[in-house]
Amino acid sequence: MQQIKGTSGREGLVPNQPGWNPNQQWGPDQGPGGGWYGPPPAQQTPPARKRRKWPFIAIPLAVLLLVLAGRVFYVHVINPPKKIATSTSEAAPPPSFPMPTTSERKPPEPGEPVPCQERHPNGYQCFPDDFNPEAVMDSVAAEGWKCLREGETDEGGFTVKAPRRCEGKDNVNQPYTIYGSIEYKRFSNLPDGKLMDFTISVSTSAKASRGEHTTREDPPKALLRAVDVTYKHIWQGKPELLKEATDAFEQIKPGCMSPAGQTFEGVSATTPSGYEINCSGGTSIASGDVVTHGQSLTISAARPK
Repeated sequence: MQQIKGTSGREGLVPNQPGWNPNQQWGPDQGPGGGWYGPPPAQQTPPARKRRKWPFIAIPLAVLLLVLAGRVFYVHVINPPKKIATSTSEAAPPPSFPMPTTSERKPPEPGEPVPCQERHPNGYQCFPDDFNPEAVMDSVAAEGWKCLREGETDEGGFTVKAPRRCEGKDNVNQPYTIYGSIEYKRFSNLPDGKLMDFTISVSTSAKASRGEHTTREDPPKALLRAVDVTYKHIWQGKPELLKEATDAFEQIKPGCMSPAGQTFEGVSATTPSGYEINCSGGTSIASGDVVTHGQSLTISAARPK
């Protein structure tokens, strides 16, 4: 088995030869050299609807969805953006120094977040239009990950809700299987909405009857490997933003590896350009002799202060 070294020096997850095995049994002697693998992009076709494979396939993919749903619930329900006072009765007493009005807000610099809706400059923030999420997913697909579009059915029988999601998995040189995915979301889920965030999710799944085992300490390690494959594609063509995002991820990495990084709130850092990097998790499922743990990394525009 041959594995490729990633750009960060960690054991890489990139297939090095064609020959994807359509058989869904992903043993260490199948697939192109181990590591993350999926069908070569040229061979990808919309998958036919499959019966759900319980529990060993469906549960890990369900955990990926639950990790993402938990973070979305926290951001949008538990801790939504605070409303900015607009009337005299709501406003606090004026300070002794002048405050800029909304119309005087400094326009964002190139590459910085922009309002998701121009009429709500203090509301949710989104990526500027020069970020192309489809190009990001195309680049991830070129790494050998299998990409699906909204409405298609994944290996576990679940319908893809995101505009596009790319998936990979790895069961080589560890006593569990890693399932990983990256997807993006647009504001209000509108086809023409601005790009709101990217989410990289992983789960580690083990079947005791196969002699496998996994703990809550495994998803953070798997997340590092998934980030090594996908992170650079999010910031392609933007080396300064990539450096900022890499530094921010290094800043939260210890917290990501700790119990704090396994909650729905998670741990976060904000880049100088205004992007929030959040590591969160908290989802574990046991069904029969299958145990699965999950964690995710979300890259989004930070809220205005």
